[in-house]
Amino acid sequence: MAIIESIETQIDRNPRKFAIAEPTKLLTFIKGEPPVNSGKGRRRNPVISELYSNLLTNRNEWAHVNIPVTNQKQLASLRASLSSRAAKDNLRIASASQFNDKTKMIDLWVMLTN
Repeated sequence: MAIIESIETQIDRNPRKFAIAEPTKLLTFIKGEPPVNSGKGRRRNPVISELYSNLLTNRNEWAHVNIPVTNQKQLASLRASLSSRAAKDNLRIASASQFNDKTKMIDLWVMLTN
């Protein structure tokens, strides 16, 4: 079985074959870590960021989310956003929800745990 070289190796060995006059510098190595919030593809939702930062400072405490949630799609989106942030920090979001007959909205409670 023959070993297949990666495209990067092939370009490095023979740049003219791939119409590259000389190998380009694709990476710049740095000492330490990148700046905070660098490398994010999209701008983060400031409301979710605020919620998550408050949950971080009050870890292991239940909190009621004071955002009007009117349907299951909004509820799922809110839970998914908070869960993905927590997963990046190796944490978990516990949540509970209930439909409020008075307001005709969904009440959501969340807690950030280890």
